[in-house]
Order: sequence, then structure tokens, then C-alpha cells
Amino acid sequence: MNEIRYNFLKDTWVVVSADRARRPHEYNISIYEESTDLSKCPFEYGNEDKTPPEIFAIRPDGSPPNTPGWKVRVFPNKYPALKIENPSIREGEFIFEKIGGFGAHEVIVETPDHFKHTQDFEDEDFINMFIAFKHRISALYKDLRIKYVHVFKNHGKEAGKSIVHSHSQLIALPIIPKLQKTMILQSKKYFYEKERCYLCDEIKIEKNLKIRTIYENDNFIAYCPYASLFPFEIKIAPKFHSHDFTNISDLQLKDLADVLKFSVRKLNKTLINPSFNLILYTSPPIRKSIIDEEIYKGLDLHFHWHIEILPRITTLAGFELGTDYYINPTPPEDAAKYLMEVI
Repeated sequence: MNEIRYNFLKDTWVVVSADRARRPHEYNISIYEESTDLSKCPFEYGNEDKTPPEIFAIRPDGSPPNTPGWKVRVFPNKYPALKIENPSIREGEFIFEKIGGFGAHEVIVETPDHFKHTQDFEDEDFINMFIAFKHRISALYKDLRIKYVHVFKNHGKEAGKSIVHSHSQLIALPIIPKLQKTMILQSKKYFYEKERCYLCDEIKIEKNLKIRTIYENDNFIAYCPYASLFPFEIKIAPKFHSHDFTNISDLQLKDLADVLKFSVRKLNKTLINPSFNLILYTSPPIRKSIIDEEIYKGLDLHFHWHIEILPRITTLAGFELGTDYYINPTPPEDAAKYLMEVI
């Protein structure tokens, strides 16, 4: 039976269409063509001169910046959406509003191996990736003009990946995006009604029901959310309450790497290497601000950071773009079942 389910955190609705129900093999997954000409890849080991100077790197042997010897490199995007040197002044023009193109746009290359993709990562690769995320988010928030750092990974052509070599990106913004504001305010609304964190309650329910959970360890859980916007969507969240990803400990990083590795490999085997977006939703830094006072108040109590993996195996069409609602042709209960069955 078809249902219209409410996605509380994002304050939107999802049509879970059982009448259109699709099994994994019924999705048309395009094969990503691998480039073998490594000399042209700007992210390749030994091609450090083809990128802007690095901002951060993990170099176990203490090698100098912008040379080989790295495990992870971070540098400004060569074609940035926003630049730190641009003005951040907000202006009005008749009824229109604009802000100077201030911000930051960085690339995180998680591995020197051109042919190693997310589904091939071991725990160490994910740990190093998260260390880079943590370091760069913390560093960028020292600039008080930056209100939110959005970290994401595009895997595959349909997800927007333009360079084959595995990498993530971050964009630092002078405003808190609408979706993040919605999630924060929805969490706050729930907290002041129930005196509990919404995501803590959601995790408790998923642990008890066990119909959408695909994996958990001591510190983290992975499950297909009740109102998944995308088929085979996976949410990964800490089982302990935490609003800020940058507070994660070394032990917790190991458990996060474990659950992400399991989830990505299950997804890869079930759908045969689908494109997906991996998005980190974490708290903005808590600051005193008249403009955003409602956002910051109690943020550490009600917001709960998490990661979403959004497979890009369906197309957003007129319904989604015209309503901001979604149609999901694979119920999350079925998606979890398929993910768990694959060996």
C-alpha cells in the first residue's frame, strides 16, 4: 500500500510508492568509466603541482607540503564557488538581496591511490578522511564571518562527481543554509515539547524495531530512515547524544569508520556501484548573535549530528522540484532487507 510519510527533521513529505516498488536490479545504474591516464589527474600522487597549495595534509613521514608522502591532502578548489578574499557585506537592491561571494571551497583528497574508491576504503582511510573533516571545520570556524561549513562527498557521475580520483569537498558559508536551519528548528521544537532529542528517540525506535537497521556497533548505528527521501538512503548517527561532529573522540572515529565502511560496501554490492552523495549534518558553532539567536539557543541539547548517504538512482522530476516533496519507489523496510541479504 502506498503511504505519504512525514520526514520530521527536514519538514517535508515522502510518497513511499509500494505500487511502483523496485528491487535493486530494476534500477538503471550507469557504469562509471575509469580514466587510466594518471598524468592528467590533478589529484594523483606526484601531481601535487597541479593543485593549489595544500592547506592541510596527513604525512606520516613528515614530508614537506606539496610533495609526495601524503595520505590525505586538502587544498582550495581550483574553481571555487566562494572565496575567502571576497567581501561578505549584505546589500539590498530594490526588493532583491545579495551577499558578496565570501566563503571557502576546499577539496579533500582522501587517498593517493587513483583506483581506490569509497567502497574499497579500509577503516584507516575513513579515519583519515574524518580527521581532515574535523580539522578543517574547526579551523574555518575560527573566522567569525563563517556561519556554516557544509561537508559532502559526491560518488559517481549522477551524484555530480567530475574527477574520478576519490575526493570530498567542503563549502564554508556566511549564512546558515535553509535546510540546516529547518533541521535545527525542528529539533528544537521537538525538544521543548518532549524534553528529549528527536534523533535520540528515532535511534531508540529503530534499535527496538530492527526492521530498518542495517548495522550497529558500540557507538554508531546505520539504518534506512522511516521517511527516506531516496531509495536505499542510509542514515548513520552516534548512539550517544552529540551536536557537534568536531567533538568526536579517536575511539569514536574508529567506530564511525567501521559503520561507514559496512554501509558503503553493502550499498555497492546491492546496487552494483551506484552514484551517491554523502553529507555530514553537524551543528554550526554556538555563538552570541542577535540575528541567529533562535538558532543557537539550546543547540547543544536538541541537535544531533549525523551522516546521510543518498543514492542517486532516481531522477528528481517535476513533482519533486515543484513541491519539495519526494517519491521513493523502494520502501525503506524493503531497502534494509535487501541490504542485509546481500553477502
